[in-house]
Order: sequence, then C-alpha cells, then structure tokens
Amino acid sequence: MKRMLPLIVVVAALLVGLGGGRVYSAHKLAKSNDLVVTRGDYALYLPRPGQVAFYSLGACGGCEKTRKLLRELGVDYVERPADTSTAHRQELHRLGAKRVPVIVTTNAKLEGYDRGRMIGLLEEQGYLSPAGR
Repeated sequence: MKRMLPLIVVVAALLVGLGGGRVYSAHKLAKSNDLVVTRGDYALYLPRPGQVAFYSLGACGGCEKTRKLLRELGVDYVERPADTSTAHRQELHRLGAKRVPVIVTTNAKLEGYDRGRMIGLLEEQGYLSPAGR
C-alpha cells in the first residue's frame, strides 16, 4: 500500500488538473439565489454599449428566471453559457464570480437572483425605463 500511495496522489492530482475541478466549480456556482452586487468598471466585459452580459449554467433555476426576466423587461443582452464554453468560464473567473447567474452592466456585476433588486439595478444603470417595470 505504501508503494501505491505516490501513484494514487499523482493520479488524483492529474484528474483535478484535467477537469475534475471544473465540474466542482460549475456545481458550486449553481447553488446561489441571493443577489450580490459589486460596483466597478465592467465595460470591457460588455458585448457592445447598451447590452448586458449574462453568464449562465444549463442546470440553474436562477439562470432560467434571469433569462425570463431579461426577456420580459426587453433588456438587450448576450448570454454566455459557462458550462459549455471555456472562454466564458475564464471570464467568470476573471470577474471573481462566486455564483450564477451573473449579469454584467457597465458599472456593476450582479451575482445570483432577486427579481425586485435586479429590476431596480437595471433601471438605475439605464437598461430600462421606469415604464418598463
């Protein structure tokens, strides 16, 4: 058994390094419904002026609610599925996101889901008019 221990450690390290950790990260990201707002300059993450970036995972109830809300409000957005795109996962990492859904506006990053607060913040950021509520 002592001879096998180094081999087991190496195999475990390789599995984590080759993608085992990615499954954990996606699972960990999918578990939050609280809304956390971080203010800052996020313009580099926007597809184009006036649009928001929406980072999602396929099996995420909050992501489905966010998608529905953005459509309902007529918000111009681009969805970036983090579970099917390495580039989008890397962007989430650079953003420091700890949960999904994530909405990025010019001056704020919204992580999680809270319908009322999201509407207020999108309105405050100029992505919808008061009549759009």
